[in-house]
Amino acid sequence: MNLNRRVETFGSGDQAWLGSRHGVGNARTVTIAATSITAEKFDGFLQAGLPLKAGTAGLYEPLTDPASDTLAGFLLTDQPNTGEDVVAAMLDHGRVLVDRLPDQAPTLTAGVNGLFNLVKGDE
Repeated sequence: MNLNRRVETFGSGDQAWLGSRHGVGNARTVTIAATSITAEKFDGFLQAGLPLKAGTAGLYEPLTDPASDTLAGFLLTDQPNTGEDVVAAMLDHGRVLVDRLPDQAPTLTAGVNGLFNLVKGDE
């Protein structure tokens, strides 16, 4: 992890997947393991709305199998993929429009986690 000071400017990304403001102000700061971020799948940046799961050593990683992985939350804003661990905000409760999650997100179904109200965009 590089702790040198760096200034970057980029937008928050497409947050159309947020079903409400609930939980946004209480997002948690987490560290996403660099080893879980493949360049093929996350070329350039991690998209807002990426589902995350708890990994090892207190780090987080992208959810890969909704049937067996436990959803911890969703990446709140776009983050650059620099090949290093990523420190970012994670939405850990709230309303999520599953049909508006980024293309790189696995298919989620309603009720996958009691802290989220997972609905289709038209509900």
